[in-house]
Amino acid sequence: MKKILFTLLVTAGTLFGYNFSGTWLNQTGANFNDPVKLVIKGSYITPYIIRGDKVYKLKQKKATNLGGRELYEAWGFGYKNLVLLIKPINSNKIKVIEKKIYTKAKRVITKSFIFKNTNKVSVNRSIKKRFIGNWIGGNQFSALSRLAIRVENGKVIVKAWRPSNRGDIYMGQAVAILKNGKLHTSWQKGDLFVNSVITGYNYNEKTNRYNRLKVDISAKNLANGLQNWQTLYLVRAKPNIAKPMIKHLKVGPVDINLLIKSY
Repeated sequence: MKKILFTLLVTAGTLFGYNFSGTWLNQTGANFNDPVKLVIKGSYITPYIIRGDKVYKLKQKKATNLGGRELYEAWGFGYKNLVLLIKPINSNKIKVIEKKIYTKAKRVITKSFIFKNTNKVSVNRSIKKRFIGNWIGGNQFSALSRLAIRVENGKVIVKAWRPSNRGDIYMGQAVAILKNGKLHTSWQKGDLFVNSVITGYNYNEKTNRYNRLKVDISAKNLANGLQNWQTLYLVRAKPNIAKPMIKHLKVGPVDINLLIKSY
């Protein structure tokens, strides 16, 4: 087998402090001696390269930190060098620029790949499932009275109801975006538009579920421009649960009942 000098340079680019830790898989496709996987734990890097139908694991080594923005390390020896430049794309994708340097032939072959962090994908899926359930806690002055949250095909679906003197009125459902561990979503019913940020509390590690939600709400009547802000604390819809606390962190110029008179 040909001897190889394997040089790895990890560059954070403009994203200083980017967390490269995780298991990164090649999403573009790899040929002979190309990297198919990188396992990074802090400054320790383990590359995996493909040769034929087999994948070979190279020795884990601690990379040298260059100015806090780059990591550098080398594997192997010989007349053939393999250099990788790694730059972040977003929180779970990196771009890997590969340069195969043949010193005797004075030739360089350059390729680029996209790698995905499988650890972060699984973590996001786990966090999404923590919100699953039926949630209650609003009263007649709340913008929302209850929520029903489920996960379908990796998407978080949130159904919402608002209170009225005729009983709870269904607002509809929306796809929530997970950002920084919180769900962001919105609904519209008639002229009433409700935007919310949902934060989970009292996490149960055994069930991978939250037992309490904080819902920061901004509601607006699109017909007259009146606005209201509320924070609700919701609990799971189980029997014999004490009535949850409703706290108004920031109250707009009108009561929520004025907002919903348009329909």
